[in-house]
Amino acid sequence: MFYRRVFQNRNLTYLWVGQVISQIGDSVYQIGLIWLTLELSGSESITGLVAMSAYLPAVFLSIFSGVVSDRYDRRKIMISADLFRCVFILLIPLSFVVGMLNPILLGINAFAIAIAATFFNPARDSIIPTIVERKGLLRANSLIQTSWQFSLLIGPAIAGGLLHFVGNVHLFTVDSLAYLLSFLFVFLIRPSAPEIDIPRKRPGFSEVKEGLIYAVKHPVILPLLLITIADNIFIMGPAIVGTPVFVKQVLGLGAESYALIQACYAIGMLIGTAGLLIFGKRFKKGRILLLGMFLDGITFVPLYFVDSLLTMEITIIVHSLAIPMLTVVRASIIQEIIPTKMTGRIFALVNLAVVGMSAVSSGLSGFLLEIVGAPTLFLLIGCGGAICGVLGWIFARDLREQP
Repeated sequence: MFYRRVFQNRNLTYLWVGQVISQIGDSVYQIGLIWLTLELSGSESITGLVAMSAYLPAVFLSIFSGVVSDRYDRRKIMISADLFRCVFILLIPLSFVVGMLNPILLGINAFAIAIAATFFNPARDSIIPTIVERKGLLRANSLIQTSWQFSLLIGPAIAGGLLHFVGNVHLFTVDSLAYLLSFLFVFLIRPSAPEIDIPRKRPGFSEVKEGLIYAVKHPVILPLLLITIADNIFIMGPAIVGTPVFVKQVLGLGAESYALIQACYAIGMLIGTAGLLIFGKRFKKGRILLLGMFLDGITFVPLYFVDSLLTMEITIIVHSLAIPMLTVVRASIIQEIIPTKMTGRIFALVNLAVVGMSAVSSGLSGFLLEIVGAPTLFLLIGCGGAICGVLGWIFARDLREQP
């Protein structure tokens, strides 16, 4: 019933399909990038640095990308980002053909691809209120989140097949087609509400400053950003870098098993999203978010004791149940309380908090893995992530009571 209702919105359908395809491309790219780097370098530290390069643009460009999203046609920003990614991914197999493929080039490529994503993501989140009524935002965000979850479910299977049949280089040749298809579906979107309700002018520092001041003074957005920053420093690096290292070094398994674990993330998130849709309206959004943050951390702790693929699969599925409590609810809160003219900048700050801190966390995780090992790292970050949720519940009252 839920999907029948939301898919009656043609624009939302185009956005969802484009997102499924695009994020399958992201999933395949990330699996291929990490595994190829690990094979080329044989180093956890170098793998962590390459993973970090895929998140650095969010540190430097997020605020500016939010201003661009608030000032220009969000649909065109998304289209341009998809075409950019399609072209740049093809440079990996091309560099292999000419004998120039190395970890440094992979890091540069990941950085370039991430630039496009840094502009794409705020535009996508900001365009949703222009194609969906306010009362349907939670459902729409849940649907968009399922595009990510389906991509994590399907993407690893595709990545595993491509790794087996075409190898870890030409996997990227096939992957480039995902962004071309995403471009076609985003092109079909026609927003029914005005995308921008302020005069258009060249983005400048004054707009960046305006967005920062607005966020700092807002009683809900500021604590939301602070705990998101802290949580992602703990969680994201080990999840990104630690997972393949755990599979390869602790369990002694290969790329196909790593892809399977990535699919377990998707299974858990799909179940979690369904639960959020059924029970979410009974509770305040702020409380759901903070509880989700606590669970997102504490459910990583059992990995310290895991010694088989099956127990890791179960642990990851349980862990992933909490992720929609963060991602879906956070987007819905912002879209409900922030005016349209400011949503791009606020989502860009969230992108900075999530993706930017993922860059820092990934770099640190690579070095920590050589010191403490993957099981101990997951134990430490699990406790740290849970503490972030507890501190948010105690001190961020306005966020906790957000309806």
